[in-house]
Order: sequence, then C-alpha cells, then structure tokens
Amino acid sequence: MRYCIGDVHGCLKTLKKLIEQIFRNDQNPELYFVGDLIDRGPDSKGIIDYLIKLKQDGITVNGVKGNHEQMFLDAYSKNSPIYASNWYYNGAESTIASFSRTYNLNKSIRNYIPEYYYELINDLPYFIELENFFIVHAGFNFISSNPFEELEFMLWTRLEQNDHSYTNGKKIIHGHTPISKNEIKERIDNNSDVINIDSGCVYVKKNLLGFLTALNLDKMNLIHVKNIDIIS
Repeated sequence: MRYCIGDVHGCLKTLKKLIEQIFRNDQNPELYFVGDLIDRGPDSKGIIDYLIKLKQDGITVNGVKGNHEQMFLDAYSKNSPIYASNWYYNGAESTIASFSRTYNLNKSIRNYIPEYYYELINDLPYFIELENFFIVHAGFNFISSNPFEELEFMLWTRLEQNDHSYTNGKKIIHGHTPISKNEIKERIDNNSDVINIDSGCVYVKKNLLGFLTALNLDKMNLIHVKNIDIIS
C-alpha cells in the first residue's frame, strides 16, 4: 500500500518508529514524503541515509522538495551570504551539525556536507502525480495558467486550494503548515480534496503538535507517532 508522510525535519528516531508501525501491517509499502526532511531536528543526515538504506532494501521511497530543501540547495550552490543566512535562520545549524561535530558557520557548507547529498536533494521533484493524488510540499497556484510550473508557490504557499480543471479530481496531499492531528482527521472525515498531513513533528513545545503523521493513501486512514527525538 501507499503511505504519504508529513514533514520529518531531521527526527530520525521518530521516523523509524513510524516506519516500524507501517511495517507491522505491510512488508512492502510505497513511501512518499511531502518534503522538509531536513533542518531543526537533530539528524538530517541520518534521515537521508536511512531513506537510501530503505531503497537499497527494495522499499519504494519517493519524495518532493520542501522549502527547507530549497534553502539548503540555494545556500550550497549560490555561494551568497544572503542565501546562507536565510538557511541558517531556518534551522541549518542542526543539519550541518549532523554531518560534522565541529563546524564553523563562517565557512562554506561545502566544507561539511558532501556534494553527493546536494545532488540527491537537488534531484527531488517539486511534485508527484499519482493515480488519485498530487503530492506537493505546500500547494499549487491555480490562479496561474501554469500551476505546475510555479515552483516557489509549491514550496511556500499557505493557501489550500484545488482546481479540478487542472487536477482532474485528484486530491492534493501536502505539508508545510503544522496543524493538529484532529484537524488532519477532519479533512479526511470531510473528504476534503486538499489534505495537510504536517502535524508539527519538530514542534514538541507547541500545544497539540509534536507528532509525525502518515496517511495510508489506499485506505485513507492515519498513523501518528509522538516525537521521540526532542525532549519537550
């Protein structure tokens, strides 16, 4: 079966716990991620390495770019203090620390993060189209005549919208904006055509957040695990 997983943000132990729950009932799942695998949590490198290992073990693993992946890519490739400071402001230090215990934020991140990881993240698409779903980090700009080319919108929008003339009746699954488990369930129960599955995994100190969520796309049921990487 197919499972779509919300914003992980470097929380490897929590992700492993969620995947273990999936494996209990499904030994050959297809896993899809809505982006923001990295930053803020303690082990962004470990997340990427773990997903590589799952793929090597024969598990289908796919994902899209989130705004945090894009900030990393910009900081890595454009060698500009503007892009670097933007990424640092949004959780870069924890990502760099997962690659190197000793680091200097005044040095280029190329000194600490191998280009191999840049290439892996750069190869992620901005959206994935499945038989009944579109998977994207934030959403689509249906005001545009080319919503599937509006890359910044896919990474950053807070608007929830679906235009069936473009999506052919397919639901949109996304993350980016943390909401409670109950709000996610309401979207499922109401048969919403836009479903946010970001239950704020990394935000353990915020009320009703601090969970990682997977949505079974074939049964439309939810799996939640509480964050075990960060002590509140």
